[in-house]
Amino acid sequence: MARIPYADMSALPDDLREWHAKLPPNSHLFMMVAHAEASAATLMQVGLQQIRELELSARLRELAANATACVLGADYLRVRHNPPGVPITADEREAVYLGDHSGFSGIDLAVLTFATAVARGLPVDDAEFAPVRAELSDRQIVELIQVIGYYWMFGQFANVLQIDAEPYEK
Repeated sequence: MARIPYADMSALPDDLREWHAKLPPNSHLFMMVAHAEASAATLMQVGLQQIRELELSARLRELAANATACVLGADYLRVRHNPPGVPITADEREAVYLGDHSGFSGIDLAVLTFATAVARGLPVDDAEFAPVRAELSDRQIVELIQVIGYYWMFGQFANVLQIDAEPYEK
């Protein structure tokens, strides 16, 4: 059970109710973030931009998001970050969440290693950065760090506030 109640969508400003209507059903995380009325719409917009406008591939974004969830032990992200059309398999997602990168290679492994290091909040050493630098553009590296930071923030919301992790409704 969540530590604080979810926002009452009927009591929120029109712009936040409109955002909520665009979200998948039972989006408890966004119902919690909506308490911060001044920034909730901005956070939702950033999330949509990460899906629609980044040069970084959807697969690499998903690997980074799941590696971040692993570091945080964020069950909410593990359960919820499984939307239709996700470009990684259920087995890959489970392996990443368990910290098992042995089935990955190339840029996938580089991103997993880098994302894990960034999500831990410690300095990223040259051995963790070099493989990403060799494969990604400057823009993609910055986008990758943004994706990791975004999911780290939402993972912390979920963990600290003990947000209920329910799978997507079909």
